[in-house]
This record gives sequence, structure tokens and C-alpha cells, in this order.
Amino acid sequence: MNAVTETVAAEPVSGVEIFVPLAKLKKSPRNARKVPHGEAAIEALAASIQHKGLIQNLVIEPESKEDGTPTGYYLVTAGEGRRLAMLLRAKRKQIKKSEPVRCWLDTLNDPSEISLDENVTRPALSPMTAFRPPH
Repeated sequence: MNAVTETVAAEPVSGVEIFVPLAKLKKSPRNARKVPHGEAAIEALAASIQHKGLIQNLVIEPESKEDGTPTGYYLVTAGEGRRLAMLLRAKRKQIKKSEPVRCWLDTLNDPSEISLDENVTRPALSPMTAFRPPH
């Protein structure tokens, strides 16, 4: 078994994968999605994560106070649905709130643009592809 530790840096280094406890992740106010994820979507994500693990990293930025000092929390720029699904799993006692979550730290790109890009540039699967059994 691999030991996983939280990565903490004095100055955030952009473009690195870090593991952050679930309880230290917050919804970003700059998330492009204004209509919340539906309950069924969160249930489906929670089931997928339980059976396959977290396939796609969350994209995060450090949260800072007005004076610029870090709060110790991170804002989820992309992956709010996955964060909510993991919180649901914690509520069901499938994982702990201290569960390390694999994240991609991005302090260079505009968080609103990252969120918008993730939600807009991903084309939907065609119905034939979506319902065709895997090989």
C-alpha cells in the first residue's frame, strides 16, 4: 500500500498534482456552472468513483484571505460534481472526510476560464456511442 501525504508549499507551484484532504476542498465562487448538479448526477458520480476510483483529477487553486494569506483550503475550479460525489460518499461513511483527493493545482490560468472550458469544450457522446456495449 502506498502512503499518501498532503502536499503543502509555502508558495503555490502551478501545474503539479497534489493530494488534498476532502475536507479542505471548497466550491469555487468562480465556477461557471450556476445551476447545481442534480441529485441523480451526483449519485451516479459517487457510484462510479466507488467502483472505479477518481478517474479525473479535480483542478484547484489555493484559497486566500483578503490580505493574500492562504487559508489552508483549496477552491475547486473544475470538478465540483466529483467533489460533491465524494462528500456524499463521506456522508454515507464509505470514506472519511480526511480522504486524500488527487488534484491538479493551477494558479496560472483564470479559474472562471478553466471551469467554462471544462463544461463547454467537451462534446457529448453520440447516442450510439453512449449506449453501445464495450468491446
